[in-house]
Amino acid sequence: MEGKSSNTLTIQNVNCLASLKTVNCNKGMNNFIEKFVFVLSLIFLFSFHGFSQSKYEKEFRIKAKDVPSGALSFVDSLGFKSKVKWYKEIGLNHISIEAKSRFLKERHSIEFSDNGIFQDVEIEVNPSKIPFNTYSKMKGVLSQRHEKYKIEKVQIQYTGDRNLVLRFLTGNRSKVEGIEINYEVVISTKMDGDFLMLEYLFSETGEYVQSNQIMSKREDTIDY
Repeated sequence: MEGKSSNTLTIQNVNCLASLKTVNCNKGMNNFIEKFVFVLSLIFLFSFHGFSQSKYEKEFRIKAKDVPSGALSFVDSLGFKSKVKWYKEIGLNHISIEAKSRFLKERHSIEFSDNGIFQDVEIEVNPSKIPFNTYSKMKGVLSQRHEKYKIEKVQIQYTGDRNLVLRFLTGNRSKVEGIEINYEVVISTKMDGDFLMLEYLFSETGEYVQSNQIMSKREDTIDY
């Protein structure tokens, strides 16, 4: 009897373990299916709306001591009188470091790679500072794509050689030589019943370059 009970207990334990494995397996499969469906939904959404790509951002504050020396030296050379705040931005396929500050009453964002290599400077401006014909062309593209929209932010983007951009920012800003200029326009709109935030990139002459749907997650309020 004792042997039979022992065998019965062993069989029950084996069955129990098998059941647990099945439950865990089912849970794992369900999680996989949920993630797979979510990814497919995102792909369908972005394809349906016809945007070049999605732009996911998770941004959070960091201390100056955690900033690469190349980025620190560039920003220090600008001599901002306002406080400089540093952020790390994690995207779908990139990690960058960004300095934010005010200069001449305009918001400046200076972006670097995660190891401190200069990438670009973006200055938020009033649309009146953009040449009339260029801005009209940009708004024409937006009106063709969206029945209703609101412009949330306009930025001038400067890219190019680190030293040329630094010389431009610290000198006569009316002289732009050897620097590429683009415009970023962030709009809010409604498409197919969904409220969206979109980022459009235009060339210096107002030609459409690309558009992204912004999916951002910020762990604190970004201020300047």
